[in-house]
Amino acid sequence: MPYLLIINYSTDTEGNIVDYTIERRRERLKTREQRGFTAIQQGGKEDFETFFEDFLWRVELKDNIEDGIEAYVVENMEPEVEKKVRILTFNISSREYAERVIQSLTAKINATYEFTSSVGKTYTAYIKKRQTRIEFPQLRTADLFISIEGYGDVVDFLTQKIENEIGHLGVVE
Repeated sequence: MPYLLIINYSTDTEGNIVDYTIERRRERLKTREQRGFTAIQQGGKEDFETFFEDFLWRVELKDNIEDGIEAYVVENMEPEVEKKVRILTFNISSREYAERVIQSLTAKINATYEFTSSVGKTYTAYIKKRQTRIEFPQLRTADLFISIEGYGDVVDFLTQKIENEIGHLGVVE
């Protein structure tokens, strides 16, 4: 059964990751990119057939029509992929030292600052070619909380990396 995958991305980095991911699996999944125009039409079969007839009447394709047009019935599906979230807590000697630990960690994992909200600071990191979101809630005490969100094994990988880095800094968990 063929699947239609629509991926909307907003940055060149995300686009590059999409290209890389598709290219890695192109042969195994028989993935092909579309050229031309792709649209999802909402409505019934009769509406689609009316549109399709009008379309064929107005458009003359250079190639054989059977090679130039494909139509599928599409059913919306929710992939069974869950976002992983890990919360780490560390007791730090002071809030100032906790800020330095955050700076050190984000530099080590090459995390990019995204924004600050009333909750805290949010960073994005690309680990093993996968995106993760790291949040550091506002420091109200000397305790350092780190939230790591992402998909697949990258969350566990980053959790281990952060725990190792903090261990090297002499911070007590």
